[in-house]
Amino acid sequence: MDGVTVDSVAASGVDAFLQDLSERLRTYTYRPTALRRVQIPKSGRPGEFRPLSIPTVADRVVMTAAKLVLEPVFEAHFTDASYGFRPKRSAIDACEVVRVAANQRREWVFEADIRDCFGTIDHDALMAQVARRVVDRPMLKLIRAWLRMGVLEGGITSPTGAGTPQGSPLTPPTQWVTRA
Repeated sequence: MDGVTVDSVAASGVDAFLQDLSERLRTYTYRPTALRRVQIPKSGRPGEFRPLSIPTVADRVVMTAAKLVLEPVFEAHFTDASYGFRPKRSAIDACEVVRVAANQRREWVFEADIRDCFGTIDHDALMAQVARRVVDRPMLKLIRAWLRMGVLEGGITSPTGAGTPQGSPLTPPTQWVTRA
């Protein structure tokens, strides 16, 4: 979106880039940039596409830093039976738990998939759930700004009224409250 690449940051100096970004965060002048949206094919579904929203390098850095701080706050409240989008947990791990349970003659397994959950989640409802565990107002404002930053597709920037951007490091806010 902004023409800045990881290579250009490396060439001009990572330290200077991070210092500038840090200063903008400290002075509350950081503003996320609209996401560049591309459509990628859904695996195993010919002719169907999934929207992928690509943040700028600066936005990815800030989102990743926020994720490192926020993920443990939410992770502490998850049930051990939850495997979706969890750190150090995979679909293979979930299948192994099911295999062990089946060998112990357990009678049921629950798996759910909410159609277009990431694309349709209500921002206000999501923020209300996030605010139950995050009391830092600047962080809440930052998360809300990321939800509302809009997308650029086909040369047109559109606001996002619902959903979370798939493809950003911070897609997990939806996961944080839907898995707990």
